[in-house]
Amino acid sequence: MRIAITKNLILRIQGKPTTEALDTIFPPGEYPAVLTPEGTIEIIKTSSIKALFSFSQFREKTSLGEIVVLES
Repeated sequence: MRIAITKNLILRIQGKPTTEALDTIFPPGEYPAVLTPEGTIEIIKTSSIKALFSFSQFREKTSLGEIVVLES
């Protein structure tokens, strides 16, 4: 899936070690996203920087126009 972020978003990511959570800026642009086996949506900035959303969080961001689904 490809998504577009329409404005700067500060998203919580999992750092290394995986217990450490960090806030990272995702600037406007296109990003790949995948559905995970756990039932979340993962937006990928780099191979080591990924933000996880529940479906309800993702739906909220799309309804606000902050995220647009380009291709599913």
